[in-house]
Amino acid sequence: KPEFEVLDKDAINHKIARHMGRKMVVVGACIETDAHTVGIDAIMNMKGFNGHKGLESYHEIHAVNMGAQVDSEALVARAIEIKADVILVSQVVTQKNIHLDNLTRLSDLLEAEGLRQQIILIVGGPRISHELAKELGYDAGFGPGCHAENVASFAIEEWIRRNAL
Repeated sequence: KPEFEVLDKDAINHKIARHMGRKMVVVGACIETDAHTVGIDAIMNMKGFNGHKGLESYHEIHAVNMGAQVDSEALVARAIEIKADVILVSQVVTQKNIHLDNLTRLSDLLEAEGLRQQIILIVGGPRISHELAKELGYDAGFGPGCHAENVASFAIEEWIRRNAL
């Protein structure tokens, strides 16, 4: 797993306000043929999952959940339109490892747009590891048992690290 301190919702909101001075903009989706929204909804939606509220409930985060079967080009276009700080992708493991091609393609699209270093790219799913995510060009990967506070804590820490220069 990526190394960072998991903060509670109030601490995350405070840290975003103090360091960014504006809301963090996060866009999330299940890409390409992936129709399994349970994971992205658990992280993004207001109600969250298992007592852990989703990013929509964080006062200092503007969360946009694009849902399922979103083309990578559409996700990148939306990220550009709303000036996203973070892109979240939820992917289940697919037949013939198509999810690996999908995830690589998204990272490559961001690179081609010259945005890869500007946007924090995070992937999650039942068989996603941090190591796999890094191999595919992502900043972090989260597997089962992670909640919105894990993702938000990583995102603000990574944003601070990138903008401390």
